[in-house]
Amino acid sequence: MAIEAERIDELAALLLAVPAGGNPVPVVRASFPDLTVSRCDAADMRHETPYRRIGEFDVFLVDTSNHCWRMIDEPGVATGVILAAWS
Repeated sequence: MAIEAERIDELAALLLAVPAGGNPVPVVRASFPDLTVSRCDAADMRHETPYRRIGEFDVFLVDTSNHCWRMIDEPGVATGVILAAWS
């Protein structure tokens, strides 16, 4: 399922409500059960360009429709997000 603009806004609100150092994955998965959600350290994604920075997280959009995930910048094609935490 694609990520529409209002869903990005909902995701932003959830991420901004996460306490410093908290793990947003359970809340994001509960709120967006149709999306694949993964988390990593921002240093792991240092060679990629995030779709958007929200609070303590860089948000990367991914297409998970095939065996290998593909980084994308098109919300209308995205089926998942990677949340890269800044420490």
